[in-house]
Amino acid sequence: MLDILTASRDEIERVQAANFARMMDLALERHAYYRALARTHGLVRADFATPADIAKLPLTTKDAYMRQPSDFVLDAHGLDDEMRTVWDTMYTTGSTAGTPTPFVSSAYDFFRILELQRNMLRLRGVRPDDRIANLFPLTRAPHGGWIRVLHAAASLNVPVVSALPGRPSEHFTLGNGTDDVIRIVERDRSTILWGVPSYLARVIARAGELGADLSSVRLVFVTGEALGEAAREEIATGLARVGARAQVSISYGATEYQGGMVECTPGSGYHNPAPDQILLDVVDPVTHAPVADGIEGLVVITHLDRTGTVLLRYGLGDTSVRTRERCPHCGSATDRLVARPRRVDALVKVKGMLVNPAVLVEAIEAVLGARAFVAMIDKDGAAELAADVLVVRMADGEGAADAARSVTAAVKAATGVTPVVEAVPVGSIVDQGDAWKTKRFIDRRPDKAG
Repeated sequence: MLDILTASRDEIERVQAANFARMMDLALERHAYYRALARTHGLVRADFATPADIAKLPLTTKDAYMRQPSDFVLDAHGLDDEMRTVWDTMYTTGSTAGTPTPFVSSAYDFFRILELQRNMLRLRGVRPDDRIANLFPLTRAPHGGWIRVLHAAASLNVPVVSALPGRPSEHFTLGNGTDDVIRIVERDRSTILWGVPSYLARVIARAGELGADLSSVRLVFVTGEALGEAAREEIATGLARVGARAQVSISYGATEYQGGMVECTPGSGYHNPAPDQILLDVVDPVTHAPVADGIEGLVVITHLDRTGTVLLRYGLGDTSVRTRERCPHCGSATDRLVARPRRVDALVKVKGMLVNPAVLVEAIEAVLGARAFVAMIDKDGAAELAADVLVVRMADGEGAADAARSVTAAVKAATGVTPVVEAVPVGSIVDQGDAWKTKRFIDRRPDKAG
């Protein structure tokens, strides 16, 4: 295992080259999707001498993976027991059939995931005396949010308390309300809060209303939703009101990563915590050719050390900018994304205007900070030719009227579409009972359903 904080760039690249060679041996012999893809494009094992040669493969899209996820699981027959044994199966949040898409990890993979999670905590500055409060909800299908927090804590031998917010199913009887969650954190004297930012913001606001003492909290880890700088500052300010001086650390996570790229300090960029396991590339959005460091492009990952679900040259659906220079804050030489990842694979048309949902959400975040909201596109009536309408529902509360006016202006300026802004109870926006992520954008038009 590489020491993520001290390994040189040369050392990282030597390990990547060795792992890439083993991965390509396995993939071109035992992987249904990539065997077929290589045959289609006239590629053989000798065409992949170095990690840079992965660019010879076409990009693997999320749609291709979701259509037939079993084709992406390596045939481990005859390999070591650990490589044949399925340890667990996590699920992404959507699929072409409307059901979650499985991501399979062997026992061998799980050992690597523990290393990855340990590196995430080390990069974030976790100490042996820290105590993690897991504020992710349990979900109907296994998602990395709740489960991997437990594994991360185990990897660094630190305690974790799971607050179990919400009620994902009528069959689940152990869910806690927000007030109970706050009392659990208070009782445990947790030093780290870990969860989805919209729910953490709700917990922190309610803690202030209850006069709770969260002065033990020094770090807040967020993932699952984009978090702008205004929202980050609002969460930190809310914690200060309940006695905590805490740093808010953002993770760029993905099921396909089984973890996430993390900040060592705010603004430092998103560090690849396991460059020996994940090759990170950035490519031109149109040609898919690799671009130089410092140039914005699509974020692409290649698994270097997996025996379950294996993805090569897989597009995560976001753009960002890569650097491989040592981080000036923590000293790590691992890859970093130094621009906030922006979703680019889901442009929608509203009233004749082409709208990027990521830009829409960022415009609203800049006004509302950590206040909960959801933007929805719907039809203004039941008629087939009814006009599109863009509705922004935001949490009611102090200053809601002024905030609504500011949101209207910000969305109009960013997208060219004038929204209908509604202030509603926060519980109708943030629902921890169904999924671990709160959707910030929903297209409800009949022809866009699913």
